[in-house]
Amino acid sequence: MKNFSKIALVAGAALFSQQAVAADVETDAGAKIIAPLQIANTTALYFGTIAPSLTADDTVVVNAAGAKTCGSELTCLTDDHTAAAFNVTGEADHSYTIDLPTQIQLSNGADGSMTVDGFAGSQETGTLSNGADSFSVGGTLSVGANQATGEYTGTFIVTVEYQ
Repeated sequence: MKNFSKIALVAGAALFSQQAVAADVETDAGAKIIAPLQIANTTALYFGTIAPSLTADDTVVVNAAGAKTCGSELTCLTDDHTAAAFNVTGEADHSYTIDLPTQIQLSNGADGSMTVDGFAGSQETGTLSNGADSFSVGGTLSVGANQATGEYTGTFIVTVEYQ
């Protein structure tokens, strides 16, 4: 019995003293570069010519389809309003998301400012069929009682990103 224990101990020590054999394999690496996503503004968001109320605030809405709704306290004098329009180009058949601002200010360059908010796009996402797509954006202009006269301007940023 004594000899059997020594043999088992020697055999076990021999198993543990062997070194592990390393293995390796070669593999490929790569990348695909697609066309960069680009956006161009083709038409500005414009609310037209408006006469304010002397006593009450109100709003003018130009929706993404380009239709205008003039608040009852205002007089909208012209029909030259437009929704902002954008063209997007990039890799064909890829999808993208659209990010719009929440609020901006328009200024007459002197003592007047108005807020534009309620931005809404004709779509929230798009697909670049044949590498191109387009969408439009509308918003809500808040006109104050006895709003200062002048040409009001401002800018806003629209961001598109591949999904």
